[in-house]
Amino acid sequence: MLMLSYLVIDAFSDQPLRGNPAAVVFGGDALDPADMQRIAQEINLSETVFVLPADRPEADYRVRIFTPRSELPFAGHPTLATAHAMLLRGGLRGPQLTQSCALGLIPLTVQAKGPERWFIEMTQGVPSVVVPALDRQLLADALGCAADVLTARPPAVVSTGVPWLLAEFDGPAALEALAPDPHRLAPLCQGLGALGVTLFCALPSGQDAAYRLRTFAPGEGIGEDPVCGSGHGAVCAYLAQGSGQPEGAYEAEQGVELGRRGKVWARWTTPAGGIAVHIGGTASLFAEGTLVLR
Repeated sequence: MLMLSYLVIDAFSDQPLRGNPAAVVFGGDALDPADMQRIAQEINLSETVFVLPADRPEADYRVRIFTPRSELPFAGHPTLATAHAMLLRGGLRGPQLTQSCALGLIPLTVQAKGPERWFIEMTQGVPSVVVPALDRQLLADALGCAADVLTARPPAVVSTGVPWLLAEFDGPAALEALAPDPHRLAPLCQGLGALGVTLFCALPSGQDAAYRLRTFAPGEGIGEDPVCGSGHGAVCAYLAQGSGQPEGAYEAEQGVELGRRGKVWARWTTPAGGIAVHIGGTASLFAEGTLVLR
């Protein structure tokens, strides 16, 4: 009998039952990819992470990340959740950690905030931004909204490790009212080479966040992702490209409509002339247990 321990970590929240849960399974080197995919399907969170020994001298550990339907080269909230889980288990302290994944090496900065509490910031992959020829009415129909609630900013497929179709809305009321049709949305995203859609709007001044996001990936079996770290990275890269500024920072929220509000800190820098995206947040332990296999 094979028994593997796991933790469920709520990422982008300093309290359980908020943010976005990810399952972090230890001892992943005992499993083949088909096993990992079946386990991710059984657990049925947006992502399940399998921790393996480091495969590069620069890395502290390696991960493989699965949605209920496929393996991803990188994902944001599982990266935060895994770093938090590794710190909880001991042996790693920071202030610098390095995760190895299919995308490559992901640098992480750790700041202790109290007993078993850390603020963790990841540097995501090199951004790519593509503005496709896209019928805005077709997108609006798939999202269950009127086309005129989209701002003039053109929708784009943006990736900092995972490609998302981005679109900006004219306010939180329009974002909240969305009623996506998964049967229209999934093929639309797939045709553009995007995992799903990440939608965002600016919030009125005076709030503790500047932007609100929602993320849908029905093609991956994810109706709505509560807080999507790679989606926030994509939005940050998109805003950075349009800003004309060498650096910037803001706070954002996601998961409000699901009752799982999470908080994300986003910033960009321009080392060597390119845009680097940094996404940070806290996390909390929700559950722990054992998988009993074979």
